[in-house]
Amino acid sequence: MVKRFIFAAILMVALSSCYYSVYSNAYPHLKKIRIEPFENTTVEFALADKALNELSLSVRNDGRLKLVTQDPDCLLEGSIISFEEKIYSYDSANQVQDYQLRMVLDIRFTDLVNNEVIYENTALSVSEAYKVAEGSTARNNSKEEALSEIFSSIFKSVIQNSLEAW
Repeated sequence: MVKRFIFAAILMVALSSCYYSVYSNAYPHLKKIRIEPFENTTVEFALADKALNELSLSVRNDGRLKLVTQDPDCLLEGSIISFEEKIYSYDSANQVQDYQLRMVLDIRFTDLVNNEVIYENTALSVSEAYKVAEGSTARNNSKEEALSEIFSSIFKSVIQNSLEAW
């Protein structure tokens, strides 16, 4: 009898509780997005293709917007202004442990329904380190992982400053 009462009480609390989402609904009319191929003004080969692929993957994984090529509600476009790969740290034997990738972009997120730019940053700078030796503290194991993390950060930055604007 006591078990039934406890089960019923837990069930009632669970069913009557409110739903909470950490996502804002600042632009509820935005359902579909198109990502334009980025312009690459750097000498790094295929960086624009990597940007398009990684940002498309981020949109699909996020799930709030449907990726389309025709009739979008919003548009993400930009250009890669600069790309640097520099030594980030050395070990005690003066051997390179980590490299740092740094990318600067001109990026724009536009609401095509209301014809307004929701987010624009002409000098968005994102960097990530990757390890090349044992004992490194970098969280990325390769240049490719670091690039993927950079594009993930770019997507988060755009979304946080547009769709999640409180």
